[in-house]
Amino acid sequence: MEKAAERSAKVGEVRRLVAEGATLDAALLAAGVSETTYRRWAAKFDAGGVAALSDAPKSGRPPVVKLDEDEKKCLRRIYLQSNRAERSGSMTMAARIAAHDPATCLRPETRAAILAERSSKHHLPVEVRRAMREVSPVAVARYRDPREGQNNGIYVPGWLRRDEETGRLLLPGERQVWDDASVNVAVAVPWAGRGDKAGDRWGWRAARYQLLAGIDCATDFFCGFGYVMRTSDGYRACDVANVMHEVWRQQGYMPKKVVLEGGSWQAKPTMDFLRTAGVGVVDAKGRPNQKLVENYFNRLWTALSIFLPGYGQIGRYRGEMRKENLNWMKVLSGSADPRKYFPTLKTFLEALNKAVAYLRWEKVESRIYGTWSPEELYQGAAANGLPLVEGLERYAMPVAARRTLRRGGMVFVTAETQLEGLRHEYAFATRDGWKYDGAPVVVRFDPVTAAARGASIELAQAWRDFRAGTVIDGAAPCVSAPPDFVNDAGLWDLRGAGRHEQRANRAAVRTVVTAYDTRGPVRTRFEDGEEKGWGLRGGVPAAAEAPEAAEECDSKRTTARLAALEAEERMLAYA
Repeated sequence: MEKAAERSAKVGEVRRLVAEGATLDAALLAAGVSETTYRRWAAKFDAGGVAALSDAPKSGRPPVVKLDEDEKKCLRRIYLQSNRAERSGSMTMAARIAAHDPATCLRPETRAAILAERSSKHHLPVEVRRAMREVSPVAVARYRDPREGQNNGIYVPGWLRRDEETGRLLLPGERQVWDDASVNVAVAVPWAGRGDKAGDRWGWRAARYQLLAGIDCATDFFCGFGYVMRTSDGYRACDVANVMHEVWRQQGYMPKKVVLEGGSWQAKPTMDFLRTAGVGVVDAKGRPNQKLVENYFNRLWTALSIFLPGYGQIGRYRGEMRKENLNWMKVLSGSADPRKYFPTLKTFLEALNKAVAYLRWEKVESRIYGTWSPEELYQGAAANGLPLVEGLERYAMPVAARRTLRRGGMVFVTAETQLEGLRHEYAFATRDGWKYDGAPVVVRFDPVTAAARGASIELAQAWRDFRAGTVIDGAAPCVSAPPDFVNDAGLWDLRGAGRHEQRANRAAVRTVVTAYDTRGPVRTRFEDGEEKGWGLRGGVPAAAEAPEAAEECDSKRTTARLAALEAEERMLAYA
């Protein structure tokens, strides 16, 4: 009778509102009923009053068993644990195991109903099946992977261009989304190493390197990219920080936030770099925040296929295209020259830049925000970002190795050359390194620019009276022999820089010894390679010279030599 009274009240409310002058549609909306339901209830009410609005007795077989709430929860829990398909479990096995297990809270009549003999064990009582159907596929997926619920949640169109906290529309330059992509075209690169079949035979190898790119969230403007070339065809956290810093350095500012997935994008070196820069991180692990850059990559591959004609793609995934995959296998086996089937690195990068330039001006159409040109809308984006942090570069170096300063300020690091993936030993000579001989240090440098820019060397931990992080040399020159390959600038010849640092360090050490050594005249051989024969330690004059005159002459020579070395050092620093 409760339902009948509620239905009669709805009918009376609609009729009252109509009588007061409201339209039928407005009255139905206010009462919360549809027109079809109202007319059916009104007809029954006029024919038989309130009693006619009661539900008729249900026909059909009564349920085999009625479950209480505890039994329903028990069945749902066991069903959630079962694992049959990708997003579902096994109702039959869950119900029968629950019925056989005496530890469950199922009543004897419920156990009997589940285990009753039927034509098939899969014919479970309706109430049992309905209880387990309350566990949806989304709940099953979330139970198996806690991150699944984040990835497959409710999608709100246009949210990726809005601030997560306030909901306002993002400004150009305020936030960037970064991601990696395995380029769907292999490239041919010169190879001077050993161990690659095509490289050993043809001098060229084929590879699919990683493209690391950043997109402005507000405009879809392509901020910049890095093409990471390693023998593993992968990339590391140090590459992520290096590419970001180089892009931000060229554009002259940093975004306030970046959207990053997991892995190398949120590894410790990357997070240390971003914390030093003061750039916030929006976690995109398991969430659809990366869709902006993913959609951009799809458009980029389409444009690239037009600007790079004549070279078949391998596909977004390795081995996706049969013909191109066969060519790929030929090259890997060394039976074919990579240049026959794949573009050279130079050709590929030229086409990539053309595709990027096209998409920067191509109109973006959005159902929510209208139409705009990324290039035009991105103008003035620097006003919405952050200024570059001074000293940030050393945290973005691809190589950060811990070593010990030896031999009066020398340090050696073996690392991949980055251009070809070959390994090479780099040697750096620190200015005033003799003061820190034996100190544990962190050596940061970029193998590509090691010859021109040197390395940043800082204390790895507190040492003597110096704090951890003290920069010993912000641009220690590279003095090692050239790598095995020839780059665009030709072979390195850094022996002069090495001799200069050695002379400067030795001259400084002799100056200190001269000032504080009180043992008297001792014959020593000159060490700097500029003077011949024997001399007297501590600036003591030779017997043939007057003591005062000889001491003054030696002092002048030392002062002049150090002044010349300092002048030479300044010239090198500004060269």
